[in-house]
Amino acid sequence: MTETTLDSSPPGTAIRWINAGLLLGHVGSALAAYFVLPALVRWEGPAWAWALLPIALVANGYWATLHEAMHGQLLASADANRRAGRFLAILWGSSFRLLRFGHLMHHRFNRHALDRPDCFDPTRTSAAKARLRFYTEILGGLYLAEIVTPLLYLLPRPTIRRIVLRLYGGDDAPMPQLRQIADQTLASPKGVADIRQDALAAWLLLLAAGIFWGPYWPAFAAFIFARGLLISVVDNVYHFRTPLDHVEFAYNLRLPRPLQALFLNMNMHRVHHRRVNVPWWQLPSFFAADQDTYDGSFMRGIARQASGPMAVAPRPSRGAVENSP
Repeated sequence: MTETTLDSSPPGTAIRWINAGLLLGHVGSALAAYFVLPALVRWEGPAWAWALLPIALVANGYWATLHEAMHGQLLASADANRRAGRFLAILWGSSFRLLRFGHLMHHRFNRHALDRPDCFDPTRTSAAKARLRFYTEILGGLYLAEIVTPLLYLLPRPTIRRIVLRLYGGDDAPMPQLRQIADQTLASPKGVADIRQDALAAWLLLLAAGIFWGPYWPAFAAFIFARGLLISVVDNVYHFRTPLDHVEFAYNLRLPRPLQALFLNMNMHRVHHRRVNVPWWQLPSFFAADQDTYDGSFMRGIARQASGPMAVAPRPSRGAVENSP
């Protein structure tokens, strides 16, 4: 990875307050969606269900805040980051250990065989199957996997370990190394215990919320689907048809300033991949210092995904995401 050369000293008081505010804001809004709004709907009328909409629309901001915890950049200490990340992940419906493992392996082994839904090997997978898998993933399937996978950890640990080792099977690089890390992180007694606890907590909260919403539960289900869709459709946009052999490569995609703030500058994704230890608030400084450029607009990047997966992933240049408007 590229070395950090700008000032990387701990964030000042203002940034610490902003990060704490982001954490409390997203936790509070999620708890409101789960338990406060259903009470208002029942007492004050169904119109209150529309308050779910703005909470769903900031799902990418929620994920960006959770992402900072994954990288240990949200709060001052490692323990505080883990606790905050775990709480955010549970309210997301998933497990922090699972999400963090997947994300950090994405950085370490970007574009490995399980990390490139936008391309496929035609000798192993048909084009129809690849397209079905790709569109399912970006239209909510990714989030579905995030919330369902922890439930598998209710199985006996030997069964879990067999599933993990099989998922990361094969001898093609980097699978042997990935398999070893996954075995230690996801199939160890501590890992299994953590993920089981998170799965139980997450699903008990979801079921409790469904009960609280009562006859209005479809509104809550729509909220869960909406935030899952917003995350799933964005997840691979920065890597769509990027080189398979360039770990640090990603697109920088232009966003209007309010949305860039919501995404915590994650649209500067190439900067983030080159400097994984840089917190969100420093990314614009490194973008400028590197004299980096945008590869196109975020919305065009989203639209390009409609073309589906490719049998051969090309090596795009920095301007490969269409010309900037």
